[in-house]
Amino acid sequence: MRLDLDALTEKFAKFSFATDAAMRRRVWLKLAKLIENGVQIRTAIDTMRDRRAKMKGKNDNLVLAYGSWLDEINNGKRFSDAIEGWVAPEERMLIASGEQSGKLESALRSTVTLIESGKQIRSAVIGGLIYPVVLLVLSFGIMHLFGYKIIPAFSKVIPEDRWTGIAASMVDVSHFVQNWLWLVAILVIVLFVAFFVSLPIWVGAARVKVDAYAPYSIYRIVKGSTWMIAFSALVEAGVRAENALQMLGQNASPWLTERIDGCLAGMRNGYTVGDSLARAGHGFPDIEVIDDLGVYSSLSSFDQALAIIGREMMATGIESVQKSMVIVFNVGLMVVALLLSWMISGMLAMQLQMASVLSG
Repeated sequence: MRLDLDALTEKFAKFSFATDAAMRRRVWLKLAKLIENGVQIRTAIDTMRDRRAKMKGKNDNLVLAYGSWLDEINNGKRFSDAIEGWVAPEERMLIASGEQSGKLESALRSTVTLIESGKQIRSAVIGGLIYPVVLLVLSFGIMHLFGYKIIPAFSKVIPEDRWTGIAASMVDVSHFVQNWLWLVAILVIVLFVAFFVSLPIWVGAARVKVDAYAPYSIYRIVKGSTWMIAFSALVEAGVRAENALQMLGQNASPWLTERIDGCLAGMRNGYTVGDSLARAGHGFPDIEVIDDLGVYSSLSSFDQALAIIGREMMATGIESVQKSMVIVFNVGLMVVALLLSWMISGMLAMQLQMASVLSG
């Protein structure tokens, strides 16, 4: 039982650390600063663990993380292997590249850049999704109100078969809402779930086509920007482009794997990174970025150019996501406005017809 409890505690600590971007950012920056000042990684983690334990207690999630890493390092593992399961694969690979090149502090700072960039894009996506979801719920709320409350109240005064024109359509709406709205709600939920499930696993020619349009284009921008930052950091750390791609392909989703494999296939046939991405035909990470990579791939300063392209894509990616979410919001707002206008027009028509019948 004790072992099971310890395992459960460690799993929760891993989940807590992996999902807390701010915490990881602070940890990596502290480690980078200590290593820059000549402190060995084992000593740095030990020091950070002791200080954290004094502040938060020995059962704190971060204290448990430090302890787990130290145990692995003391057993002969590298730091990048010790943090497996505690961080995303992209972060671990960046740190591993820093260990291989002897620039761990630089890799840790690149990891911080990756965390910050990912946080910015996630904030843009989540912020943009809130409004469409609210509008969708509002639409269902309006239909429920009219279908179950307002229209039936009118039908109690005048029989349903006596309504004409748009007023008659309101009666049909009421019947539809009472009989089928629950099914529509389930269908919408299923479509939402299917969409999010399909994002990392749907591959093939059809997926390439829909990736050009929202909402799938948003996923391509988000993943493409993150991939570019990670790829540029690995190359800048001294990892060969082909090896960097192979590292990023480990544990990648089927969608990302398809795109990385397409690029690798071209490089193995003698093409540059940019030309390989273009020949793969996936439009990944972005058409403009592919063109830039094609220009700089053969230059000796490719690693520096790649870092600049990565930062530029992240900036433009955030802007593109925000623009896409504005379009989604405007379309949703228009649908709700049309629905509300139709319902109000129908209610006014029913009022006029009811007044005419009662006065006659």
